[in-house]
Amino acid sequence: MSALVIYYESQEELNDLNSVLHGQNMWEFQYFDAKEYSAYDLERHITEEEINFLVCTKDFSSVNVKELYQLYERFPLLTIIYFNPVLKDSEFAELYRAGIKYCFVGEQRQANLNKALRKLFAEHWKKIPENLFDYNYESLPSRAKRILRFIETNPLKHFTTDHMAKHLRLSQSHFRKEFKLYFGVNFRQFKQTLVGHYEDILLFDRNLKPGNIFQLFDYKNLSAFSRSFKTRHGKSWQVLTRNNNLHKR
Repeated sequence: MSALVIYYESQEELNDLNSVLHGQNMWEFQYFDAKEYSAYDLERHITEEEINFLVCTKDFSSVNVKELYQLYERFPLLTIIYFNPVLKDSEFAELYRAGIKYCFVGEQRQANLNKALRKLFAEHWKKIPENLFDYNYESLPSRAKRILRFIETNPLKHFTTDHMAKHLRLSQSHFRKEFKLYFGVNFRQFKQTLVGHYEDILLFDRNLKPGNIFQLFDYKNLSAFSRSFKTRHGKSWQVLTRNNNLHKR
């Protein structure tokens, strides 16, 4: 998964959150102090690192709500979580209108956030399903598991033999040989299948538009994405989206 960014203003807020974070070993946490970093710094980091999760612990204010709404508008893949001891009913409504679907307040906030983070991790769109390829995760050697973990936790722009071989401290040729040994297909076939799986989830399950995701998949523009999609699927994404919506009715 991508890292989870903690967006906070005081140490007291972090202390309130720490009991939850200590039990979430599967996540990588990154901390952004709102007094030290600007909203522009945060947006740039989300873009560069393909951050999909953010926990905001800042006290409620109209300025903070506006800032969160701008993040929601700019980053459709970003799940924003609000965590704070107290929130009024009217403030809940404002956060909801700003695109914040997860709010954890009150006495049970730590326990409820703990459950939600585990669920979000398990259901994240970048999780690689075993049935997509012919392997059993538990029987894989540790290096193969590291490969899968790298793909799931790093930006898609790093889903290359160059980046992955460097991460494992192997030559690219050695990496390719080991990869095929582990997964039964070469790296190119594996990547094409997995990227297609990711596209299906984001377009048809999450109902995102190609304009929201083409850069994520390293296309230069929307037209390039559309051409590639039609070549691979035989139909345009518009046609397949309509068909998918009809099947859901």
